[in-house]
Amino acid sequence: MSKNKLHQDTSILNLSWSALGSGILLSAMISFSTSVVASTQDLTLQQAIEQVNQYQASRNFWETQNSINATNLQQSKLFKNPELSVEQTGFGSNNEKELAIGISQPLDIFGERRANQKLASLSIDKTALKQKIYQAQIELAVKYVWSQLAIAELEKNIVNEQLRVSEENLQAIEKRFNAGSIAQVDVNRARLSHAENIRLFRQADLQVQVATQQLSNLWGTSDKSLKVNLSSQKLWPKSTHGQVQEYLADNYIEKYRILQVLESQATVDQLKAKSRPNPTLNLGVNRTQSLDNSTQNQLVVGVSVPLNIFDRQQNGIKIAQEKMNLLERQKDFYLKQNALQIGTILTELQGLELQFKVVDETQIPLATQVQSKTLQGFLAGKFALTDVQQATLQLQDIRLRKVQLLREGWQKAIEAESLSLGISPSEVMSKDAIAQINQNLWQDIQAMPVIGGGN
Repeated sequence: MSKNKLHQDTSILNLSWSALGSGILLSAMISFSTSVVASTQDLTLQQAIEQVNQYQASRNFWETQNSINATNLQQSKLFKNPELSVEQTGFGSNNEKELAIGISQPLDIFGERRANQKLASLSIDKTALKQKIYQAQIELAVKYVWSQLAIAELEKNIVNEQLRVSEENLQAIEKRFNAGSIAQVDVNRARLSHAENIRLFRQADLQVQVATQQLSNLWGTSDKSLKVNLSSQKLWPKSTHGQVQEYLADNYIEKYRILQVLESQATVDQLKAKSRPNPTLNLGVNRTQSLDNSTQNQLVVGVSVPLNIFDRQQNGIKIAQEKMNLLERQKDFYLKQNALQIGTILTELQGLELQFKVVDETQIPLATQVQSKTLQGFLAGKFALTDVQQATLQLQDIRLRKVQLLREGWQKAIEAESLSLGISPSEVMSKDAIAQINQNLWQDIQAMPVIGGGN
């Protein structure tokens, strides 16, 4: 009875193995056919950036800001509006009548309009610089998502290769079992291990699908046919050092800080001009009609000067000066700390690259050879099953370590480039990075002030 039950169990496991083997064969055929069809659709990083740029251009962010800045510049050149006053006394027929018509024009003696024009001009310069920073942010965000797809594809290929090794192991173990050299439980363990490798392959395939959609979503589509198809040697971020040097040479951080200092100084000048007693010129005519209907016209010219006794903009000036002083104090500290942090990250990246080369060029070929020789020795009866399992696990660990090193390398590369640009790495490595960048830009547009003008 126990023999019959063992025979039934063996039949069931063999049937399961046939189904699994068919599934693997089908997956391999689909994967191969997909790669052949998509080989002409390999997406480079530059192509992905161009796709996103075209999509983002339809938002008209910068056209709106430039229009507001140009309007502000025109607004800042305007004089304050004059005031017209009309007064009449004596409405009865027995009263002497007097009609006074006057115009008052505030004068700009202390340069308030000039300060407003300076602020408007600085706003134009800030927008031009922010547009360059925005473009660099978008490119970094696209680069990160693109790299995740490339790494996911590489991981899928590695898991698929491991699945092939697992299948070879299982076939060898079944041959030894049929020869009566090992027990049924060893075969069952091998089949369980192979089933887990199938699950890992499906998980890796899902990660590729998700990464593909995340990348295509950046330009408003849901394209599942995108492929990067780069070898691991070409996938390492070797251009990071050059890109960091380029961003540091552009020096967006310091340029933006200088514009902020100039803007603070212009704000102080504007508040000082407001605090001074700008006079108002009054010009008018008084017309008097006596009881005998005779009229007399009299020209009136005068100047009124505000008494800035209580509100001299002293608090606003103090706040603006404190902001300007803080920007000056931040300069050396921030630039030094940022440079040190970038240097540390680049050192880490260099170390990761050396490890990656050792794993890719030395450890993986050696581990592959050891696993293959061990399997051959197992078939010849020279090695035990545990030797095959150990060699297979070692090969799998080394291959996955290669993926992990590549993932860490890209993370360090994005961090270094982000800091050299003057932004936080989290701004470009979050799942909704571009959406958040655009949201911040919309808020900046809504917060743009109206500069200068009349009353």
